[in-house]
Amino acid sequence: MKMSNAWMVWLASAALLGTAACGGETDEEVDAGVEADADAGDDEAGEYAEEPEFEAQYDMRFNAFAFEQGTPGFSLNSPLEYFLDQSLDYPVVVLVELRDIDTAAGTLQVRGGAGLKTATEGEYVWDEEVAEPEAVAGTIAANGDFEATLPLLSFVATVESGDEINKTVIPIRDLAIDAKLQASAAGENPVINDGMLSGFVLLSEIEDVGLTIVPGQNPLPLTQLFGGPESVNYDYDEDGENDAWQLSATFSAEQTVIVE
Repeated sequence: MKMSNAWMVWLASAALLGTAACGGETDEEVDAGVEADADAGDDEAGEYAEEPEFEAQYDMRFNAFAFEQGTPGFSLNSPLEYFLDQSLDYPVVVLVELRDIDTAAGTLQVRGGAGLKTATEGEYVWDEEVAEPEAVAGTIAANGDFEATLPLLSFVATVESGDEINKTVIPIRDLAIDAKLQASAAGENPVINDGMLSGFVLLSEIEDVGLTIVPGQNPLPLTQLFGGPESVNYDYDEDGENDAWQLSATFSAEQTVIVE
């Protein structure tokens, strides 16, 4: 099928580029993509209020994601953009639930993780095959600026190989979100544009993980897509040796429906 072939092409290319994470798209190209998403949100939602009357809860879905230049994973930006296309049979789905929003108190609850499309267009469910997302307390200002740190966000890539559907889970630890929730004065048409993410992928959690792209062939080591085990750049357990990749990225999100 088309999706399987597309994965083969980009993963093979990404593997070759993984050790040169600064290659690929330029800053201008990445910025242009994010700005295009932001412009689309502006056209759809109209003018945003400086201090909206936010509703108590919003269900959101990533519609753009890009690793920053110089960070591991940068060479994957183009394929990630493609696989966020929700018209695909098995797109990448990252859901974010904002609830108990109280700008007067400056608090909210945030949880995020992998999702799945349902038979109803525009509706999603949490992916039960990965760890259930945990809600954490965050802070939010009257203008929508909010911050929260998720202990774990599971990023799931689904690949169709022949008659098999293979899932590869990338656990991202301590994912810090620094973003701005925008909406109309009445709190409608919420969007997030140009949000910032930073977190860690531990070598120990993916060193034995592979992606089976072509049936009968050896899986592609997931570590290779981050530049190889020797490219770890952070001492996560503070034992004096680097054991993780520190990632940073930008993202945008739009309103959706999460069915519990």
